[in-house]
Amino acid sequence: MTDSKPDALDRLVQLLLLVAAVTTIANGAFMLVKPLDWYVFVPTVVTTGPPNQHFIRDIGLAYLGSGAILFYAALAPARRWRAALVGGLWLALHGLLHIYEVMAGICGPATFWADASAVIGQPALVIAALAILAARGRIGRGMEPNPLP
Repeated sequence: MTDSKPDALDRLVQLLLLVAAVTTIANGAFMLVKPLDWYVFVPTVVTTGPPNQHFIRDIGLAYLGSGAILFYAALAPARRWRAALVGGLWLALHGLLHIYEVMAGICGPATFWADASAVIGQPALVIAALAILAARGRIGRGMEPNPLP
């Protein structure tokens, strides 16, 4: 582990991961605790068919898992890039599915753009954090800078 103090870019990476983590956890908790309220709250979901509480809760658990790993990534510099990669994987795949559905004509661009901040925003934050780490040569190394206070 290096002895360097965290700098502004370290803090930015941490902030990006924390925002992604907190919003992902909040969405997952909402889906798990109040699946029917979540179904009505997200207007584009109603157009996909009737609600299935079990399925909504299943997806909520995926969000909670991703969010927990991203939260760990934000707080554990020694394992940051690996945890961010794992925590962001499901979010990125979910976002790609939404892009595919527009390209395949399953849903229209208006639906995609209505969901974009939630579906693309979270993985974009993780990708931005990973890009900063990569540009700084902090991916592929065994250790990151000292943990942030």
